[in-house]
Amino acid sequence: MSGAWVKKLYSEAHLLDGHVDNAEFAERIARLPLTRQPGTFWRYGHSTNVLGRVIEIVSGETLYQFMKQHIFDPLGMTHTKFVLDTREERALKAEPLPNDTILVDEERKRRAHPEWESGGSGLVCTIVDYARFAQMLLNGGELDGKQYLSSAAFEDMTTDHIGPGSGVGHDYFYFPGDGFGFGYGLAVRTGPGETNQPGSIGELKWDSGSGTYVGIDRKLDMLYILMEQIDNERGPIRVALRKLVYDAFTSNDIERVDHH
Repeated sequence: MSGAWVKKLYSEAHLLDGHVDNAEFAERIARLPLTRQPGTFWRYGHSTNVLGRVIEIVSGETLYQFMKQHIFDPLGMTHTKFVLDTREERALKAEPLPNDTILVDEERKRRAHPEWESGGSGLVCTIVDYARFAQMLLNGGELDGKQYLSSAAFEDMTTDHIGPGSGVGHDYFYFPGDGFGFGYGLAVRTGPGETNQPGSIGELKWDSGSGTYVGIDRKLDMLYILMEQIDNERGPIRVALRKLVYDAFTSNDIERVDHH
């Protein structure tokens, strides 16, 4: 099926016109075709948004209510939400630069739909909140004596499911990036890749469209977070950050860890 034709249909569907919550979004997108058969090709899309609606149906709660009860409040992520409620919170919000037109437009659409608790985007938080979440992943799904993920679930989440032999293809628009596979919501380092960036096999990471970046290296018992609100230069900034982080370790540190 032609990807250009499907893209045209999505554009003409006006998925975010008017009032749109997860229920409405799922109804609208269910009427549209897929670019490929499921399980055959990796494409950045709306799948996680649809999963957000699945969580609402199964739990009987809104997505934010579910995440707040089971993830944010237990982890102490007190400033993580879709809508900033107070003037003080709004004053702390990092705004994109005016010339970062893609991100300015995305932020405009996000604020125009406070009712849409997107499964794939739209949360705002502080670096402290994000660090709490990342530390839980670094610990294998546990933080402060509370288990958030079973060992089996954590292993499944952090295993590459789209690598050689999986039957899943991808092209130049492969968001996990060179040298990375993909688990459930996280990119997983599988090899050096053509760019040969520093890091460890099995390292976890994700990079958001607005510039936020998290790296979780369990072999080095280390995590790092970049909080920025930028689209235009996010790629070079992330490469520079990775180099700074891993340059802080000696080659012996990294080699010893890799050999264990």
